[in-house]
Amino acid sequence: MIRLTQEAKRKLSEAPAGTVFMLPFDKGSCDIVNTVSEIKAIKDRPLESYEEKVEAEGFVFITGENFAHFFDDELVIDFSNNSFVLKNRNQIFNSRVRFTITD
Repeated sequence: MIRLTQEAKRKLSEAPAGTVFMLPFDKGSCDIVNTVSEIKAIKDRPLESYEEKVEAEGFVFITGENFAHFFDDELVIDFSNNSFVLKNRNQIFNSRVRFTITD
């Protein structure tokens, strides 16, 4: 499950219509804090075999399969101090997530 704060929704809304948001997962990192360092706003596209789409409060995210497992089945996306923050009720995973919008 992905939940979004009002601040995150406001920032994600800056992307053009028809955008999906990719949460690229770095499986090479051994530290959960470094596994997602960027949210990419991209044009919608077909999924790769290892990806899935997750809808959250009107926004669509492309994630890797089993993505929710790494965040204890709860990911809160916030926006604070010019960065996205990935957290859940127990911990902050990354407080400096970049945001890029591609054409």
